[in-house]
Order: sequence, then C-alpha cells, then structure tokens
Amino acid sequence: MNAKGVGLGKCLLSFLALRDDMRKRSVRATVVTIAVLAIVGALVGTSAVPVGAGPASAPDSRAAGPGMTAPIAAQQDSPECSFPTTVTDATGSEVSLQEEPEQIVVLAPSDAQTLWAIGAREEVVGMPVGQYTAYLNGTQEKTNVVREDGSVNAEQVVGLQPDIVFAASVTPNETVAQLRQAGLTVYSTALATSIEDVYGMTEHCGRLTGNCEGANETVSQMRTRVSEIEDAIGESERPPTLYYFYNFIAGTGTHIDDVMKTAGARNIAAQAGISGYKPINPEVVANRSPEWIIHPDASPIPQGQPYSSIPALEANRTVALDSSLIQQPAPRIVYPLTELARALHPEAMSEANLSSVDFSLQAANTSSTDASAGTNGANTESPIAADGGNETVSATTTTDGDAGGTEATTAADGTGTAGTTAGGTDGSSATETTTTGPDFGLLGAVLALLAVALLARYRN
Repeated sequence: MNAKGVGLGKCLLSFLALRDDMRKRSVRATVVTIAVLAIVGALVGTSAVPVGAGPASAPDSRAAGPGMTAPIAAQQDSPECSFPTTVTDATGSEVSLQEEPEQIVVLAPSDAQTLWAIGAREEVVGMPVGQYTAYLNGTQEKTNVVREDGSVNAEQVVGLQPDIVFAASVTPNETVAQLRQAGLTVYSTALATSIEDVYGMTEHCGRLTGNCEGANETVSQMRTRVSEIEDAIGESERPPTLYYFYNFIAGTGTHIDDVMKTAGARNIAAQAGISGYKPINPEVVANRSPEWIIHPDASPIPQGQPYSSIPALEANRTVALDSSLIQQPAPRIVYPLTELARALHPEAMSEANLSSVDFSLQAANTSSTDASAGTNGANTESPIAADGGNETVSATTTTDGDAGGTEATTAADGTGTAGTTAGGTDGSSATETTTTGPDFGLLGAVLALLAVALLARYRN
C-alpha cells in the first residue's frame, strides 16, 4: 500500500471514529463499569463468563447463519499455494490477494498461534502482545495492536500497512468494516466449533500466507495424534464429565465439547441438551452426577453444593488444563486433548504408541520437541502408569520459553507433588499440576466477553 493510500485510510478512519464516538460513548462506559464490577466480584468468589483464551474464542456472532459461511472445512486435496488467490470469509466477503503477503496483522491469540505453527511468524508485524501470547517466541518484537481493554487499535493496524489482517470471530463487525474502509484486506474467521474446524482454518491460513506446506504438515500431525487417541480409547467406557469455567459450562457447538468427546468423555452439558457456553444449572450437575470435572487452570475447582456431593469431587477426580491451550481453537489443542485422554483413560493411553507432535519447527524454533514418540528434546512425556503409583501430570514448558514444542506431559516419578488430586477408578491417583506459564486468567476472560456481548448490538 502506498503512502497516499495509507494517508487517505487514516483520514477516513478518523472520520469514522468521530462519527461513531457519541453513539458509542455510553456503551463503552457501560462496558468499563460492568468489567470492573465483574473483576471485583470474581475476587470475592462470584462467577464470570466462559470465553476461550481471552478474546480468541468467546461466543461469536459470526457462526454460520444467514448470509454467512460455516466454519471452513479442511481441504482434502491439500492444494499448493498460488497467487493471486480468492477465498470467502465468515462474513461472506470475497478476500483476494494478488501476491504472497509480506506483512501480516492478527487480532487474536488463536490466529497468532496458528501462524506460528505453520511458519508465518516472520511475516507477522502486528498482533496482541501480552499474557495471551507470551508462550510464543518473538512476540515482544511485534507491534501490539490491542489495547488494555481488549479492543483493537484500528489506527495502529492501518499504520502497519499490512497486506492482510486476520480478524478472529470476536472482532466486532464494526472494526472489520472500519479496517476495510481504510483500504486494508481483512480475512474474517468463523467460530471454530470442532477440531475439524481448526484443521480447516489452519489450511486456509496456509493458503493465504503462502505457507501451504507448513499448514499441511501441521494438520497432518494433528490428525495423526487425534486418530491415535481415538484408536487407543476405542470402546472404553466414557465417564460423565463436567467442563467447569467460573460457573459456566461448554455444551454442543463448542470446540471444547469436541475435545471432550475425542478424549473419551461424556459431556454432561451436551447430554442435557445445552449448546454453547451457558451458566451452570445445579440440577443438571446433581442429576447427571459427573465422575470427572475438567477446568482451565485459571478457573478454581467448584465448591459447595451440589458439587461436594457428586462422584467427581467425592473421589477427587479433577483435571486442570492449561488455559492458554484448551481455550484457543488452534493447532496446539492436541496437547490438552492428550492430557485429558490420559487422565480419563490411563491404562488405554499407557499402551498407545503416540507419534511426535512438534509445531516448533514451523515456528522457527528447533530447540524443543514433543518427546511422546521417544525423541530426545527439552520437553519429554511418558504415559500415565496404571499401576496405582503416584504420578505428576503437568503442561511442561520448553527451556526457551516457547510452547511450540510444549506437550501435556506426565512423569511417573512417584513424587506426588502438591496439586489437585485425581483418583483413578483403578485405585491409582494422579496429581494435577501446571507449571508457571501463559495464563488466560479471569481478567482477560471477563473483559473479552463482556465487551463482545455489549458491543454486538452495534455491529453491522
């Protein structure tokens, strides 16, 4: 984009911002007020709302619907990258690129994770920089395009002169329109509701960035790991399981539900006919009697009734999953998937011969690998033993600070380190802990979803 085009874009953007300022002022004040109240309430034990990894995967107005495309299916023929290329995004808009982009901006952590995995890290010039992406190498070198309140700094985006902008499902349609009116090419993604959707988005990111080979390799590794887990679990009994996030649960139509099913769990929310993310109905919990509770490590374990009387807490069967991985619908979702499968089906998974999953190569970081296939690297994993001993289950970070090679790992070391105990049905016990690392905590979750919910009424 030439300097004249950028200048005109900035002028137009300023005009649009001025035009909308008065209309938005009261809404923004309401967002801030409610966000503050929610945070204060959370500190004294009140509930928040479920969102994926900060602003990356909150409930989305761009799920498939009238005039919009469904989440993109994975390409079965694995086409080679070529330019010019044209694709249709989640808003139904055709997005065209005449040549391979040299400068890319992403507006959400899940998209950044995807681009890192497929090998597009060097082309990214702007992204959310902070706790939501701290696990990715090189993020501090990028320009932060997201304000402290989670909103997109559109003027900053325009100033970077990107060849393409990836706008995640929670990016307000109004922001997408502003960026397009400023002359930018914006690819708007749909809400990922399954692991299959993650495959499709990964391959489309590869196609749009000229990284088809890296995208295809990433999807291939994901598919292989998912198939290996499904084969290992087979016809094993699937325990009723509750996904808990600050008094909200994940039902059908969420990528978390798909992860639970793939890991060999019966999602009690889905069985109760609940879709999306909804406040917990205590009667559902009491009537469905979950044998396991899984939760992001940013969310505490539920307390009081009816939880204290359900089998999961009576037997201390809980699994804490890395918030930044389970709540981002992106390639590394296979890590918490593996960890959950091991917790629920330790004996079956101990016999599984898992291949290596290593996204660090595509992320320009070759110092660490997933050692699930027996390779040597900074990050090792071994199957949970089913011998009644004590094990430590953790999401281990690599030595150089990049989770590109991070795998949900288990070490049967008998140390029994402090954490949330998960007693297996065979009499074994597994201690669930997580190391210090990226944490999509309550603050990001509350701010993201409250902002999305209140500003959605002003979308196009």
